[in-house]
Amino acid sequence: MAKAVDGGVGRLVGILIGAALLAGCGGTSSNVSSGASTASSSSSSSSSTSTSTATTLIALSSADYTATPSSSAVVTINRAGGATGSATVAYSTVNGTATAGVDYVATSGSVTWQDGDSSPKTVSVPVTSKAGGKSFSFSLTSVEGQADFGSPASATVAVANLPADTDDTVTLSWTAPTQNTNGTALTNLAGYDIHYGTSPTAMTQEISIKGVGNQTYVISDLTEGTWYFEILSVNSSGVESNPSGIVSTTIG
Repeated sequence: MAKAVDGGVGRLVGILIGAALLAGCGGTSSNVSSGASTASSSSSSSSSTSTSTATTLIALSSADYTATPSSSAVVTINRAGGATGSATVAYSTVNGTATAGVDYVATSGSVTWQDGDSSPKTVSVPVTSKAGGKSFSFSLTSVEGQADFGSPASATVAVANLPADTDDTVTLSWTAPTQNTNGTALTNLAGYDIHYGTSPTAMTQEISIKGVGNQTYVISDLTEGTWYFEILSVNSSGVESNPSGIVSTTIG
């Protein structure tokens, strides 16, 4: 799948290989260009003119997130539509088929944006080894300050039920970028592309992942030999970032 490559976009943060064969290396941050905007409206008459700033919206970056057993689910909360005034949002986890205290750590609290701040905020929810194949919810519960709820305000966190370790399976995991190369909040990340193959110069096989909550992927049925992997982030316009650092593992 051919895509335009934005040379000004950085690399993804970290790509790791796990499961049957562990090998990996850290990368540097990846960014896809975007920017926050401030909306305003004005009206005028012969006697006066008034201007008001639109309320900013606070929402989760995705309605679906994934995690693996014995790891942490990372949830991103965005503030969009402007950065005027301070805003605070409270959050809480909610049981599903996964139960707090057994499958994951019950997590609640709040995050605050000061006047002028629109950077994404992240919350980590620890997941236990017993959570495979189960899920729970993460919800925004209240908003204070110059902001209102955006969409989505709640999300499902699915914990992967990883297959038993085999000699032909690897697990890739990575960390999503949160900022553009100019330091502004990244708001149009749409997914990731995994490139892999048996040569670092010919990674011709590709897997496209839609949605920003998916940061773990299991690849099975690999033949014997050394395999090489890299991950690129993709924005809503289909533009790929520069690739992450290449990692490899040997099968067989």
